Amino acid sequence: MVRQTYVLWEVWTHSTGSPLPGARIPDEDPARRWAAGQRSSPGIRTRTMRQTRRCGGDGGYHRCTDGRKEPAMSQTPLRVAFVTLHTSPLERAGTADAGGMNVLIMALARSLGELGVQVEFITRYSGTDQPALEEVAPGVTLRRLPAGPPAPLPKSRIDQHIDEFRDGLARLTPYDIVHSHHWMSGVAALPVARTWGVPHVMTFHSVAAHPNSPLRDGEPPESPARVTGEVVCAEESDLVLCVSHHEAAVVIGRCSAEPERVRIVRPGVDVDLFHPATSTWSPDGVRPGYVVFAARLQPLKGPDVAIRALAVVPRDERPDLLIVGQGSADFSHYERELRCLVEELRLEDRVHFMPGQDRESLARIIRHASVMLVPSHSETFGLIALEASASGVPVLAAAAGGLTEAICNTHTGLLIPTHDPWAWGTALTRLLADPGRRAELGRVGRQRALDMTWRVSATRTLEQYRRLL
Repeated sequence: MVRQTYVLWEVWTHSTGSPLPGARIPDEDPARRWAAGQRSSPGIRTRTMRQTRRCGGDGGYHRCTDGRKEPAMSQTPLRVAFVTLHTSPLERAGTADAGGMNVLIMALARSLGELGVQVEFITRYSGTDQPALEEVAPGVTLRRLPAGPPAPLPKSRIDQHIDEFRDGLARLTPYDIVHSHHWMSGVAALPVARTWGVPHVMTFHSVAAHPNSPLRDGEPPESPARVTGEVVCAEESDLVLCVSHHEAAVVIGRCSAEPERVRIVRPGVDVDLFHPATSTWSPDGVRPGYVVFAARLQPLKGPDVAIRALAVVPRDERPDLLIVGQGSADFSHYERELRCLVEELRLEDRVHFMPGQDRESLARIIRHASVMLVPSHSETFGLIALEASASGVPVLAAAAGGLTEAICNTHTGLLIPTHDPWAWGTALTRLLADPGRRAELGRVGRQRALDMTWRVSATRTLEQYRRLL
């Protein structure tokens, strides 16, 4: 008879730090431990949700025979919860707190739906007229739960409502897999996934700055809850999916994720929507040949670098700069500061501000630009750079974080190892003066993007899901 050993595990909770009732978990391979907030002691082995979800039992106890072969998967579609507490996938990128994450999760969900997966987004009410449940694409639905007042909230205030959101999530019918996007979603969903006995997958999209990192002007300090929450989610999730090697290194080194539970699945790009231009066009009031910056308006994204770089370009060679995006409530003052900078540098006739656009309008703006500027101080990947490449537009990007993987330096764009405006302005001047090089960077960028579709990303994500079941 096979010996069975049981150990207790506890769940960290966001509000009080007190553990949920313990559950007994059978002895099993220790490669993927689920001991909350601690490593298992020598000789004590714990079972992951992957290993317990099909086990029988009652009263909160899971009891399996070691070595038992799991039943074959059901032919019913895989049901995956995409938990996105702080933002809705329907929010327009470049507005409020919506950005590359919103684009990524929606495109990934659509492609998973095309592969036969049933994806349900779970987010909070941010308006009084929003339905509780709606279909957003074939195989993809969106469910809203109460979490604070039904109104838009700054991201910095949403973590106050994690407990309410978690309670609503726990009342739903269990899914086959819970995939949390961003740390607040993970803190809410991780205990629920454990209670359901299903795998929990974590994607951070961004990780808190290092505690010793200096704040840039206008940046609020990181929430202590975020730092703690990210560590808990990294240590305890069955799988952490990262979008770049850079993000994986941060999650392992700073958040203590076990390397064997970290996998990299790069984002994709819609190569039908983002394609090279076949004619000349520019937005009203903007001269053809413009350069573009597209992101939320906050210091992290470096729009001030783009503006100052433009001032370095000789006036008779200076293009228009189109800034597409707007600030969130946490950075409501920042756009005013940028406009003041434009006036200070006497660039009013060259810099144009435009609010966040729908996907079709943004794609049109990008494909007709001469250069895309991405001077971010930090990016887990930098999806906008890949979208520019798919559009046949060369990219000038900061050599920061995942941008070093989104761009192939000197092949699809140029990486600038500093945020010094003079270096950026000099590089931009040279690139604008060399149409042949711009065309070659755009051609290679488009070719590379054709191998990085959302279908590819979804297929690789589904492969990782199946390994957990």
